[in-house]
Amino acid sequence: MANMHGEHLSVAKALYQLEFYLDQLDAPFDIYYLYAAAYKEQRGSQYDERWLYYLDDNPDVEHCLDESFTLQTIVDTLLRTGHEPVVRALMRSFRREQIGITQRFMYGATPRRHT
Repeated sequence: MANMHGEHLSVAKALYQLEFYLDQLDAPFDIYYLYAAAYKEQRGSQYDERWLYYLDDNPDVEHCLDESFTLQTIVDTLLRTGHEPVVRALMRSFRREQIGITQRFMYGATPRRHT
């Protein structure tokens, strides 16, 4: 059986990295839009995206920007954890906004030395 905490953490990290990626692209949409496009209609009154607003409150998630990642690693994580609807919403948004995709590594800011 999969470690559910680990799966939730993987999803949280992937979405946090995706938000960073989209911000770097200056995309006109964000993870909140993608999550709503993926699940709001399907889940109806059970839909709740509030947990997305707290991603950076978890140090394990916040520090994931220090790890190397690509759009491919983000998509792989979302697919592996059952979040294909988010990936489909992302691809539709890319097509609609005519955003081309190329694989590049994204690295978080390097820690600054305090002197």
